[in-house]
Amino acid sequence: MSTHHWLRRSAAVVGVVAITATGLAACSSGGGGGTETTGGTETTAGGTETTAGGETVNLEFWDMAWGPQDTYPAAMQALVDQFNTENPTIHVNYTNKSWDNWYQTFAQAVGGGTAPDVSTGGGFQPFGLQADADAILPLNPLIEKWQSDGTADDFTEGMLDYYKDGNGDYLAVPWATDIRVWYYRQDLLDQAGVKVPTTYDELKNACDAVRGLGGDIYGIADGGTPHWTFMQGIANGAGMFDADGNAALTSPKELDALKYIASMGQGGSGCINPTATTIDQQAAIQMFNDGKAAFVMDSPSISAQLSEETLKVAKILPPLANADGDKFGLYFVNGIMGYKATKNPEQVMTFIEWWSAHGLDVFKAGSSGVSPRTSIAEDPSFKDIPYYLDAAKQWGAPVGKPLYELAPNGFAALNTIDGDTTMLDLERALFSGQDVEAAATSANAKIQSFIDENK
Repeated sequence: MSTHHWLRRSAAVVGVVAITATGLAACSSGGGGGTETTGGTETTAGGTETTAGGETVNLEFWDMAWGPQDTYPAAMQALVDQFNTENPTIHVNYTNKSWDNWYQTFAQAVGGGTAPDVSTGGGFQPFGLQADADAILPLNPLIEKWQSDGTADDFTEGMLDYYKDGNGDYLAVPWATDIRVWYYRQDLLDQAGVKVPTTYDELKNACDAVRGLGGDIYGIADGGTPHWTFMQGIANGAGMFDADGNAALTSPKELDALKYIASMGQGGSGCINPTATTIDQQAAIQMFNDGKAAFVMDSPSISAQLSEETLKVAKILPPLANADGDKFGLYFVNGIMGYKATKNPEQVMTFIEWWSAHGLDVFKAGSSGVSPRTSIAEDPSFKDIPYYLDAAKQWGAPVGKPLYELAPNGFAALNTIDGDTTMLDLERALFSGQDVEAAATSANAKIQSFIDENK
């Protein structure tokens, strides 16, 4: 189960005009490839190519399928071509990678000596590959350069430190944030006679009131991801990890958050759709779109999946206050990273710096999410996308927090947790009316085992 990316496999275009481009993704032989001769040029094991014009460094770039396959890879190939034109001493070969067995693909490439020089990847991939194989190139020189020249100030609060590990190494540069946002339908709240919630207690009351309308109308539509379980603990001032980076699903505040979710499930008031344990996120959004649910959690890019009629009545729910009056949310991050096997670390950082600065083109090509760079996120072209800018502004940092909010830094076990079903199974247990403390205790033990395995 992918925990943090509807962004990861999303085919929804963010609503700006896509880049038009042609071209095929180049085949990759990996950053440590052997000598080959093609077209009169010689590529050496050091990753350089000797031509009539001199020596050119070759880099292999593996990019994940962040957008529609009929447009995204070609658009990204065009972007890489632009880099190659602007940087004649560096030639980047582009390969678009599927999400099928994505982590195994990278782990096997690292183990077999065919890792790329640079790649995008899963949100916690840098932590995982660094712990598993010491494979990730620290980007400290690039971050220090940005801190010196002011570029670091263009990143939203705390974002550059997202991929900073316990050794103080920056393992990747964020290029997208995937923010969790609550939306509501004003028409259903009006029918139920309730005001727009401002606290989590009021959200539950509104959920129950809308369910009181009867029939197949529910307060909250949910399905297919554990994102609400992730978010509610943070919203309650806790989270699934403690200050030492250990599992904390059974801490008092975290348990309260889990019991809160369960109180609206089939063991509670039943105002969450009973199909939440079986449907996927797209189906949950369709319930909201069809007027069968008053609330749904999704990304700032939800408008691409809503009808014109829904867009007239659907609004962003402002961040809700917990019992202490605090307002917290959740975001995930995707990064671009280099690999230690590369023969050309300086050129890798040159490409990463360029790619980061051209993030707008990645979003134009159909990638969902929000840029972590203010100059890109506030580009006028995003103003035409309903909710997009306001949702990111209201629910992003500093209201939004990373999944490991209370832990000292990101860590390798997050990558395992990201691909495991433990948290999804916990959310299903909450929805279906199982004993909350028992379910939390079981999940906590499993999460802790992942953490212990990576210590």
